[in-house]
Amino acid sequence: MISVHMENSGPTRQANVRNEQSSQRRNCAITNRLFEEWENNVKLVREDLLQHLRDTPLWRLQQQGRLNQSVHPLTHRSDAVRVAMLWKYGGVYLDLDCLVFRPLYCLKNTVGLVDFLPDWVENGVMAFEGGHPFLQFLMKYMVFAFKPEEYISLGPATLTDSIKYFCDRTEFPAEKILTCRNSSIILQSPRAFYAINNRRQNAFYHPEADQSDFEDLRFSYLSHVYDAGNRPSVPDKSLYGLLAREFCPTTYSMALADGEF
Repeated sequence: MISVHMENSGPTRQANVRNEQSSQRRNCAITNRLFEEWENNVKLVREDLLQHLRDTPLWRLQQQGRLNQSVHPLTHRSDAVRVAMLWKYGGVYLDLDCLVFRPLYCLKNTVGLVDFLPDWVENGVMAFEGGHPFLQFLMKYMVFAFKPEEYISLGPATLTDSIKYFCDRTEFPAEKILTCRNSSIILQSPRAFYAINNRRQNAFYHPEADQSDFEDLRFSYLSHVYDAGNRPSVPDKSLYGLLAREFCPTTYSMALADGEF
């Protein structure tokens, strides 16, 4: 089952969300078509996402009103909720701007390194068993490290530091099983999820795709497509356009029929 969790915590917040989205291009026909195709294994869940923090160390951030002080409320809430849900239920978390190339069922207790910073882990892709000891440690550290004004204070920076402290190491070997406190964590190499990193995000949108970029993605499970949704359009022969045509054919073809992808 794939669950897409969306915020739905009352009329005031919903009104704000509608106002924020009023200027964005939306196509309900595409969404409806996708759910017709996926009705047996995809569900859309509208809920008060912060309730997932209950019965976890992260609930303290809500009780103390610290999340309400956030300068980046959507990002901080998302960073907190994803960890709480993985700890409670287990599974695979993906940012919505991930383009999946191959099955992910073999991923277990794993996160991905990047290549533009040494020993740095991103939180856009996370796969863990429910109740994993590291996630408990991570949540406690997130409460300690949270800074309302810092964009990544509940995200990659905190995840990276938590692994260092939990595993008592400063260097991260890729594709190795780290045995830490009677549990294990696997750090995927940058090519697994972030072969084209956020410092090269324009590579997705060049009018003509570079063959070397396809080679970079050859051994990837997926690609985190940075800046997806924030461009006015995607060129047909761009890397993103060609990947979308192959791996998201329904969305791609319906978007073109509507004018542009």
